[in-house]
Amino acid sequence: MSTKSIRTKTRHASRAFTLIEVTLAVGVAGFCLLTISGLLPVGLSSNQTSLDQTTAGNISSAIVSDLRSAQPVGAVTSPRFGIPIPASSGAAAPITSGTQTIIYLTANGSVTSVNSVGSAAPVFRAAVGFGTPLQRNATPVRVLISWPALAASNSSSWPVNYSGSYEADTTLDRN
Repeated sequence: MSTKSIRTKTRHASRAFTLIEVTLAVGVAGFCLLTISGLLPVGLSSNQTSLDQTTAGNISSAIVSDLRSAQPVGAVTSPRFGIPIPASSGAAAPITSGTQTIIYLTANGSVTSVNSVGSAAPVFRAAVGFGTPLQRNATPVRVLISWPALAASNSSSWPVNYSGSYEADTTLDRN
């Protein structure tokens, strides 16, 4: 055999991957894929939490807008959600005393009830409470959106058992 044919065989042998190199590459790729698949549930949970918080913020804004649009000043309930509004001259109970209106809402923000057959299941629970009117009939309002809607079994108190919440405090000018 000539030295030229030996060199050719050696060149071809050095271009190929060994079985050990292939096994290591597959192992590293498998570890990376396993790590990425382990992060998927965390990402999905984070995405769902973000969607819930955004929806709750939108619902809270809609409730506050509804309360502010209750005109004339003597309106008894808000036009969209039907929230009872205390008289501007009367003293409402402090917001933390448990006097509030409870509204159950679907994922798209429409009002639903807990027990009605055929209606969409509630996803969010909105608790709206009015405080004692301040100077010049400015009434403080607390809006607490919590989910899941049925986490709190007692509808006469502020919810305490929930996985997520969004709170907004505002003041209504009742002049």
